[in-house]
Amino acid sequence: MKLKRSTVVRFLLNSFFTGWILYTAIDNNDEKLPLVHIVMYNVLLFVPSWINNFLFFPLVRKNRNILQFLLSMAGVFITIIFIQGNYLNWLKQTFHTNDLNDFTPLAITYTSPEFLKNYQYCFDVFPGVLMITVLMAIGYVMQELILKIKKQKQIESQQILAELQLLKSQISPHFLFNVLNSLYALSLKTSRETPDVILKLSDILRYSLYEAQEKEVPVRDEIHIINTYIAIESLRISERADVSFVSEGINDTIRIAPMLLLPLIENAFKHGIDSTVGHSYIKASLHYKENALIFTCENNFKETAVKKIGGIGIDNIRKRLQLLYPAMHKIDLEKKDDVFTVTLKINL
Repeated sequence: MKLKRSTVVRFLLNSFFTGWILYTAIDNNDEKLPLVHIVMYNVLLFVPSWINNFLFFPLVRKNRNILQFLLSMAGVFITIIFIQGNYLNWLKQTFHTNDLNDFTPLAITYTSPEFLKNYQYCFDVFPGVLMITVLMAIGYVMQELILKIKKQKQIESQQILAELQLLKSQISPHFLFNVLNSLYALSLKTSRETPDVILKLSDILRYSLYEAQEKEVPVRDEIHIINTYIAIESLRISERADVSFVSEGINDTIRIAPMLLLPLIENAFKHGIDSTVGHSYIKASLHYKENALIFTCENNFKETAVKKIGGIGIDNIRKRLQLLYPAMHKIDLEKKDDVFTVTLKINL
């Protein structure tokens, strides 16, 4: 039977505590008493706590029978107190000493009631057994609490990872749908730029399939893919729109989660340029300043053509930002007259 890691850790911790008490008891011995009795007496102090930590506690966690646990623990506790009390009484008579310090560093006694004076030796061992049992029980509870917190964090991490994978899986189909629309429009015009668009599309697909699966990518890669996407879309709408994207302060050391910025550009094309008649524009910028990445995108739109600001792309971005950069980001959406502006700030 394979032991759980938590059980092994608990065994090692309890063994360390037991060994420390035994070492202290042996170290305090003035060699007038045989070591075997010193060891035996202190080992008996730990019997209830070991039974409790490795038998009763696991059982009560499994079957939730509190009454059975209390009765079992009380039976073991009383039995050990009686056995060890008589053993202590024998030791005192055999070695002619009444000093409990001769046997254990836990030399704490308790005065018995008048009617139990003949059993004072049981009350002499009672505090030591109780102290160790309580201390090791506290240690058990603390370890279980730490393990529970750790397990909960692992579950939360797995849930976050699963949700991120789902969100990433939503990026490529939505993104591909928009690009294929552009490619279809060019093919209808039998444009000479079609082969170049296909090449750019393959570059974008490679990025979305491979780089987008990484935890972080260089921001320069994001900039490249944004420029590639804009180049494709500009071929389709070049006659009736102005599109600009500039970046400043970006170097090779700055990294970011992939595919966070591109959906914002997509959103500007879909709800901005594609909704307008006549002149339209997109003005986007990316700056890195004081350990913060700031992205802005402004576009005009036709009021009657836009039912909802954002759509799938921005909803997706919001969720990913909450998972990837909690308390480290701020995203603002502003709709004023016929202009929509999104501002994203990420503290890196």
